[in-house]
Amino acid sequence: MRQLLRNHKGQNTLEYILMIVFVVGIVMILFKLFQPQFQGLVGQVTDKIRNAISSMGGGG
Repeated sequence: MRQLLRNHKGQNTLEYILMIVFVVGIVMILFKLFQPQFQGLVGQVTDKIRNAISSMGGGG
């Protein structure tokens, strides 16, 4: 691990990994906080798609 930190490529890689972990963590927190809104939005989109299909005569 110490060699990884001494090496500039290794340091850059570690920084990128930490940034990715941070961003993924923020996205997961936001998704958890707004999960009901996301589910409602997905339901609305699904209903609109079903209505569009059935209005085209392809309901099944």
